[in-house]
Amino acid sequence: MATQSDSKNVLNIRGALAKLKPEDAKRLAVYVVRGDEIIARAPVDQSGNFQIGVDRAAITDRAGFQVEAVVGPAAMGKNLDPSRKLQRIALDPKGLAAAKAEFVVPTDKLKITEEVLRFWWQWCRNYCVKGVVLGPDHCPVPGATVTVSSVLHASGGGYTVTPQSTVTADSTGHFTICFDWCTWCVGWPCWPIWWFCWPWWWEWDILHIIEKLEVTMPPRIGPIGPGPLVTLENVVTTPKFSFPLKQPLPADLMVGQGFAEARKPEERLVPDQARTDLIKRKLSDPRIQAIFPWWWWCCENPNIIFTVRQGPNVIVDEHPATDTRWCFPDGSNVTLIGNQNTISACSGDPLPSQGFVWTRVGNTLVNTILDGYAQGSGSGHDSDMAFTGRLDIFGGFAPGSSVAYYQVKGAPWTGNPSRGGTAPVGDGPPIAADLYNYAFMLHPGFVVTVEPVKMGPFTDPAHPGLPNLYATEEHRHLVPTTLLPAFPAGTFMAWAYGGLKLSVPAASLVSGGLGAVRLSVAAFDVAFNLLGLPANTDDHLTLEIDTTPLTVAHINSFVAFDIANNPVASTGSSADCPAFNVGPGGYVVLNVSVRDDNGHLCDYQLVPNFGHGSTGVTVPNIRGYKTPTPFAPAPAPGPYTEPAIAHVLGDPSTGKAFVGGTENIKFTPTVNCCYDFRLGVAKRVTTGYGFVGSYTADFWTATIRVS
Repeated sequence: MATQSDSKNVLNIRGALAKLKPEDAKRLAVYVVRGDEIIARAPVDQSGNFQIGVDRAAITDRAGFQVEAVVGPAAMGKNLDPSRKLQRIALDPKGLAAAKAEFVVPTDKLKITEEVLRFWWQWCRNYCVKGVVLGPDHCPVPGATVTVSSVLHASGGGYTVTPQSTVTADSTGHFTICFDWCTWCVGWPCWPIWWFCWPWWWEWDILHIIEKLEVTMPPRIGPIGPGPLVTLENVVTTPKFSFPLKQPLPADLMVGQGFAEARKPEERLVPDQARTDLIKRKLSDPRIQAIFPWWWWCCENPNIIFTVRQGPNVIVDEHPATDTRWCFPDGSNVTLIGNQNTISACSGDPLPSQGFVWTRVGNTLVNTILDGYAQGSGSGHDSDMAFTGRLDIFGGFAPGSSVAYYQVKGAPWTGNPSRGGTAPVGDGPPIAADLYNYAFMLHPGFVVTVEPVKMGPFTDPAHPGLPNLYATEEHRHLVPTTLLPAFPAGTFMAWAYGGLKLSVPAASLVSGGLGAVRLSVAAFDVAFNLLGLPANTDDHLTLEIDTTPLTVAHINSFVAFDIANNPVASTGSSADCPAFNVGPGGYVVLNVSVRDDNGHLCDYQLVPNFGHGSTGVTVPNIRGYKTPTPFAPAPAPGPYTEPAIAHVLGDPSTGKAFVGGTENIKFTPTVNCCYDFRLGVAKRVTTGYGFVGSYTADFWTATIRVS
């Protein structure tokens, strides 16, 4: 909507509201109207001034209809309720027609008194919500742009979403967002003909109320006009009628849960045309219309959703159908979690009092990495995990140290640290892997950008014997542009990944994707002098690496037997598409091979899926790794059942190993159906951010009859 223009087709309507406090003035707006039609609107600034650009044709094309300027709360939107003591000024038609470029509204006749303002602010208030924006890692997102929008049900179905306010989160990701909100009880999409439409998920509550009302129906009261003619006060004071229900919370009614405790457990709340038609028939009765409490769905607080942007990326995009906070109370708090595109600012780990320490790999703390393996759950199959994928490795130098640059050195083990391997002698060569961090930079107007910053590696031409150097976070802004790209402009706020010292593919740390490496650092001052660092327990870090796939994961054969253990021939079209009639008590046997020659098998399971969402259980069921126990392993070749594993106690060459093997797995079906046997497998590896997970290595489908 235009507010100022030099075009001959636009008339600039302006004016000033005198004697208003700035905090009151900025909550007002001026509306140019013709009857109930809003032609244009513009906010009032804190000095009381307003300016509206209006198309001349819009105010002159209907001769004989009075054009007015209306002053009222800015948050009224399209609902200029005449009962709200709005201040109106009739605009002189001749003056409007004769005005060349602008028309000044004679506001001296207005009387916006303290009493009027108090009345307005009773139902139009400054609504605020506090919150914080976090990344998926639960670290804050400084400078994120947060927009709050109000949500209403649309008359044609769906939702009307209106942006209300936008703010910028502070350096800790926190924000307070406010907007003027006028209470306007239009809970039903088709109000004032409220009985004409509604969201389908309201229907159980609506029907529940109607059924209770029908029991205590008052006598017929005659024809009903458009909109409710009998208010709640009329109903409750009627001697012959006592309302049979207590009003639930409007927020519960908005999501179809107003009377959830009275709903039958077997009743599923899904769209049902027959139910919708039933409600329409019942609501067509004027007696029901007269007493049905449609106002129960009204709420003083808005329904809100949030959108959060970080630069060009939308990191939170709430949907009105699933994420709306219905009737959300003023002053409430929200936590908004960004998606995988979010760059957050995680504070560094605790620093040593002297020297250097490694602190974590991903989210795995170094004190939970033993003999190169991440402990994981310690009790489940996802224990004693080797490392794979891209590794983000964190560490820190003592506060106040003079370290400006560092190298990360990697020395290979001979063998496995948990299976009698030999530790390396020396620190090995410096590792060369591009390392980027992200800097949150503050610009004028409290604009925050997130800039990628290269930390290394680089080699100073004056010191060619010191290759693959990285800059510390504290010194990075001082590094000459001849060594690294220029540091971003603006005021530095925070690093996204405090303490990140190396980000590297695990496979590049060892030969052939399997092995162990010991990491250490060499530190240098600003003049590239080697610094002697005091020793610490965690200044060296050993990691067992395995980036290889499982050796084999395959279903080898599929046969069937009747209850007497006699083989049953397949009547299917091929061996890959079998069909068996095993009869009552019959069963099938699938021979599977799951093996990891590196000993890093996590678990495997053959899962029979059938019908719609049904799953059977095989014998044996899941096979999985367990941490070493006093139990001896099963006889070779395995595989090994819980709690025993392929680890001979006292033999260090088999430490933390589960190799797997080949076996028959039996399943006894109980219904005639198509069965899908899926072989789920998992390798015991992690990126440091958690267990990598399982996948389907093979499947075999068959039609099986038991009758």
